[in-house]
Amino acid sequence: MRALDDILFGFLIFFAIERLVRLTSNAFIEPWAKARTTDENVVENWKLSAEFLFLVAACFAVYFFRKPLARLVT
Repeated sequence: MRALDDILFGFLIFFAIERLVRLTSNAFIEPWAKARTTDENVVENWKLSAEFLFLVAACFAVYFFRKPLARLVT
């Protein structure tokens, strides 16, 4: 059951990070981009770029804090 717990915990961390990134993108990046341009394609490109950068940053953060996160599972 240990492997299943690790998988579920990893999924929950990923889901929380993904939702946080989506919320940030919709709450801050989209209004900022809409104020700068009326082209919806440019707005969508800014949102996707920001989400990608946030997810990459979150991957690095999880990688560097994997030992404290592993203690949460045990």
